[in-house]
Amino acid sequence: MLFVFGKRAKQMRLNKVSELIHNSSNHQNLDSAGVSVHFQEIIDLDGGNYKVVEGSEFSITRVAFRDNTSRYYINNRGSNFTEVTKVLKGKGVDLDNNRFLILQGEVEQISLMKPKAQSPHDEGFLEYLEDIIGTNQYVEKIEEANKQLEVLNEKRTASVQMLKLAEKERDSLENAKNEAEAYMLKELLLLKWQEKATTMASDDATSHVTQLEENVTDLAKNLASEREKIKQNSQELKEMEKAYNKRVKRQEELENNMKVCKDQFKEFERKDVKHREDLKHLKQKIKKLEDKAEKDTSKIEGSAKEIEESTNLIPQLEEEIPKLQERLNQEEKVLERIKESSREETEKLRAELAQVRTELEPWENQIIEHKGRLDVASGEKKLMKQKHDGARAELTGAQNQMEIIKEKIKTKDTFITELEGKIEKHQSEASEARKVEQECLKQEESLIPLEQAARQKVVEIKSTRDSEKNHGTVLKAILQAKESKEIDGIYGRLGDLGAIDAKYDVAISTACHGLDYIVVETTNSAQACVELLRRRNLGIATFMILEKQAHHLRKLQEKVKTPEGVPRLFDLVKVKDEKLKLAFFATLGNTVVAKDLDQATRIAYTADNEFRRVVTLDGALFEKSGTMSGGGGKPRGGKMGTSIRESVSEEAVMNAENDLNKLVDQLSKLRENINDAKKRYRSLEDAKSRLEMELAKAKKEVESMNAQYTYNEKRLDSLEAAANPKDDEISRMKELDDLISTEQVALKKLEKSSSKLKDQRLQNFSRKLKMQGGRCSRIRRQK
Repeated sequence: MLFVFGKRAKQMRLNKVSELIHNSSNHQNLDSAGVSVHFQEIIDLDGGNYKVVEGSEFSITRVAFRDNTSRYYINNRGSNFTEVTKVLKGKGVDLDNNRFLILQGEVEQISLMKPKAQSPHDEGFLEYLEDIIGTNQYVEKIEEANKQLEVLNEKRTASVQMLKLAEKERDSLENAKNEAEAYMLKELLLLKWQEKATTMASDDATSHVTQLEENVTDLAKNLASEREKIKQNSQELKEMEKAYNKRVKRQEELENNMKVCKDQFKEFERKDVKHREDLKHLKQKIKKLEDKAEKDTSKIEGSAKEIEESTNLIPQLEEEIPKLQERLNQEEKVLERIKESSREETEKLRAELAQVRTELEPWENQIIEHKGRLDVASGEKKLMKQKHDGARAELTGAQNQMEIIKEKIKTKDTFITELEGKIEKHQSEASEARKVEQECLKQEESLIPLEQAARQKVVEIKSTRDSEKNHGTVLKAILQAKESKEIDGIYGRLGDLGAIDAKYDVAISTACHGLDYIVVETTNSAQACVELLRRRNLGIATFMILEKQAHHLRKLQEKVKTPEGVPRLFDLVKVKDEKLKLAFFATLGNTVVAKDLDQATRIAYTADNEFRRVVTLDGALFEKSGTMSGGGGKPRGGKMGTSIRESVSEEAVMNAENDLNKLVDQLSKLRENINDAKKRYRSLEDAKSRLEMELAKAKKEVESMNAQYTYNEKRLDSLEAAANPKDDEISRMKELDDLISTEQVALKKLEKSSSKLKDQRLQNFSRKLKMQGGRCSRIRRQK
């Protein structure tokens, strides 16, 4: 049975499990030995008979091998000791505590047990029996109930005292009660008279109420109409809200579109600068062409007017043609007659006219020749002068235009310098704002841990203060005696004298039953505390006397090696005074901490006896006796803090809160500065981008003006050359001037001589014509 239930070889008086394998001359070198235990559930019947429960049979087998290993089987299926333990525990057989199978040596051990354990880690006969019958699960509940009873006793004592005080106060108020009763009687009489007065006033008020009721009906009607209006208005409001929501959505869409359009607009602005400069050049060309077109248009208009006038005259002249033709015919007839009558004289005059023409022809030919030479020379001189004058005008225009462009470029350069200065200023201010933001962020990063630490400190201080407030009257009284130095040698509650990482809070709260003990230096200190509690009738407390724990000092100083390298719970506790380590070792011993239940099980049942007391992180506790406690809902913790608790004054709490408030104020100011710096940085970046756009536009304009200036500068040489005549042109001009003056002098002489000859001949001719005309007139008169 011991073999199947997993006992080690030494517990079965063997050195090795392999010694159980049979060895004889008939059966040599067997590989294994196995034992099977068959179980079944039965129902007891009368007469000592029983009935087997159907389907309840199962068997457990353990097989040992030559290499001292063993295997477990459940119903011939491979298994392990943990599963075997669980299966048997489910059937009521507890292999962990082994209370159903008492070995030979354990009987004497049980008989020698003390009636009750002297310390939390010892086991007495009472604890042994409680463990067997299962009442040890109620120990903690009983302790909690005792604490609740202590609290209730305190409340009861306080209530009794309050009751006694109330009774004394009641007796002292008896006379006042009698006076109050007399006063109430008088008050009742007064109320009766007031009732009569109220009745009379009620009658008056009734008439007033009727009038008010009439007013109420009118107001009710008005109220109904107003409610109807409100209903309509609310309906309109809902419709308007719907419309408003639509408008809001539309606005959001438009804002998104506007952002896209702004980006496009920036691109269009860049293109616009280029196109505007191109447009300026084109406009200048167009202006020149328009001037030329205007001149051509004015010429065309003059020609058109002449054509129109001529067209208008044609019908008039065509109408006069028949009349004039008839008149012409008549005059021709008259002329024929005159010719016939004056043919002889005419012939003479013609001969004389031909002679005059012959005389004047050489003069006229010379005049025509000189006029021709004069016109050619004048025309050539005029063309040369027009050429030079036009070049000078164009040169002056180009120079003026260059001056204007120069001024514009100068203005633009000044504007560009200002823009660059503004951009540089914005850049420096933006970088400064960015720098401020970065510095504030660094300060914030450095302050956040300080603020968190200060907040944690405040929480811990308040927690300590609250825990001090929540201490029972027993602990309060003892701590007050310590502070007032009424009793020497008091250290305080054990749980408050040490600290442990929050990870091990549940483990220490479960495994260390003495955390609520009050630690004192000597027996006298403990006796003085007990006497204090008895004298004040406050209750009971457990004290740990350090001088009585000196026998643990040797073990405490020993270096130990824990199984599987798990930590010892005692080593995880931090204390302010090294003397207090003795108190913690007295309560904890070599209790180790396992990370989970499997590791705890391995250590508790396979490690050395020194480390058989194991606790897991979630509060499952294995005692050396083989008992295990755990389970329940939420694991209990909080009996020891992460820092050593010291008495906290209100001043310390206020100082910690003030420090925290200062850090919070600094952080809030820093965050405000960060937000301001971000806003300033963004606004400066936006302003900078706008200025850069203007700068690019201005630079483009300057480039265009520089190109125009360079174009005019290149033209200056050719225009100056065209405006200033060359030497050959100057000599040609002189020749033309000389030629013109010579021809003018010659022409004047010829015109003067020819005019004298013409005058003489014309005088003679006119006399003859007059004579001829007289004859013609006479002929007409005769007709």
